[in-house]
Amino acid sequence: MKKILLIIGFVCFQSFFAQNIMDFDLKNVELQGMQPVKVNQEMKSVGISKIPFVTDNPDVISKIADPDIAPKIKKIYGFTYDNPKDELHDGGVFVYQFTTKKDLDNYVAKNFEQSNYRVLVKDLFYIRIWSDYGYQIKGKETSEDHLNKLEKYYTKLGAKRIQLKPDESIISTVQ
Repeated sequence: MKKILLIIGFVCFQSFFAQNIMDFDLKNVELQGMQPVKVNQEMKSVGISKIPFVTDNPDVISKIADPDIAPKIKKIYGFTYDNPKDELHDGGVFVYQFTTKKDLDNYVAKNFEQSNYRVLVKDLFYIRIWSDYGYQIKGKETSEDHLNKLEKYYTKLGAKRIQLKPDESIISTVQ
């Protein structure tokens, strides 16, 4: 009986402290050269009051997500970074929690592969990580390093990276 109680206690302890996709704080993830963005007036007008942000408010979701998918999203999480010295460099993650697997699959099918972001999925979660950190300084992290860190964070939580279809609009032929 003691063993059973010990096992139940251990399982409860593990699930209470286990981290999951929706914890939303990117524990221990730092992107060298970037910091969490400061909330500006434009973000406030959309309904974002802090970073990271989480919302299940349909009005806010409709201002953030594309109009065709916004009604199919149950919750959005975002954590964005930027380089305060240069507005051209940013990165972070957006997580969309869809209401159904079909909605998630349809959205994934419409997306194209791009070099500055990666897409991971878990259950009903669509996870897009990106980095537009263009500095190539020896000994410093690059955009690719940022993507690798973020991908590792989410794969440890059980997400799987998926390969999107190629964007044929950017493929050129040589004659």
